[in-house]
Amino acid sequence: MKNAISRWIRNYFGFSTSEARGFLVLLFVIAGLLLTPFLLDYAPDKIPLSSDSAKLDSIVAELEVSTPEDYPYEKKKASISRSDVKADPAVPLHLFPFNPNTTSIEQWQQLGLPHWMAERILKYRSKGGSFRKKEDLLHIYDFPKDTYQKLEPYIQLPQQASDKPSIERSLSHSAPLSYTVPTREKLTRFDLNEADTTQLKRIYGIGSKLAIRIVKFRDNLGGFVREAQVREVWGLDSAVVDELLRYGQITNYQSVRKLRINEIKAEDFRHPYLKPYVAKAIIAYRNQHGAFHSSADLKAVKLLDEQTLQKLEPYLAY
Repeated sequence: MKNAISRWIRNYFGFSTSEARGFLVLLFVIAGLLLTPFLLDYAPDKIPLSSDSAKLDSIVAELEVSTPEDYPYEKKKASISRSDVKADPAVPLHLFPFNPNTTSIEQWQQLGLPHWMAERILKYRSKGGSFRKKEDLLHIYDFPKDTYQKLEPYIQLPQQASDKPSIERSLSHSAPLSYTVPTREKLTRFDLNEADTTQLKRIYGIGSKLAIRIVKFRDNLGGFVREAQVREVWGLDSAVVDELLRYGQITNYQSVRKLRINEIKAEDFRHPYLKPYVAKAIIAYRNQHGAFHSSADLKAVKLLDEQTLQKLEPYLAY
């Protein structure tokens, strides 16, 4: 019987003799595991019942029907979420006019924000983020809306310095947050492919890190061929991109660096739009079928999809 089953498994699955035996052992193990729960149901219960089993049963029954009202501490604990915490108890609430682009952690706490939220705002600013209008505060993840409504009359941004809210005059007892309106050099239009980090940092909302990131992305591409490519830079807010494109444009397409696809070596064939395994497939196809003469020839490479080819085409030279 065993040999017949083993022979059938070898013929059906194409296994060798040792593979068929291993397969049979695995089947028996699986069957044993599946039957174990049923066999345990018929095993005698060797654990003696306690004399207090009735009392234990009554306690379990009480626990099962208990409601959260029976445990006021747990109910209170469950009702408190992180977003409900408005301020640290140790910091007294104190409202005053402030600029969210320069406010410190201690000042945020005085305004009613918890320490973790204040740290989140400063982390956002350290990465180049900025607040251009009051509503931008709500872009901070988990920023409490009711707190924003209380703070909104006190928010003062540099571009609004000439129009200070009347609330400032009514708070003569408060120490207003001092800030200076940044003076920026008058901006003129410039070429995105020729701009350096100093020129990019003149755009409101772009700091040193973002300026370096833009230049690095542009260099890896080989230059911008479309102004919309700036939006592909990681970490750039859409409002900052809109401000950048007010002055940045592309006038010099001659500086775009192209890849000579019929001459380039596999180890040098790199581009942000091209995955490494697709680049290898292109080189392998070229070696097998000969030089490419146009993008139509590249369509024969199965791993290269149409969308990637369209984005890559301006950077190829045949």
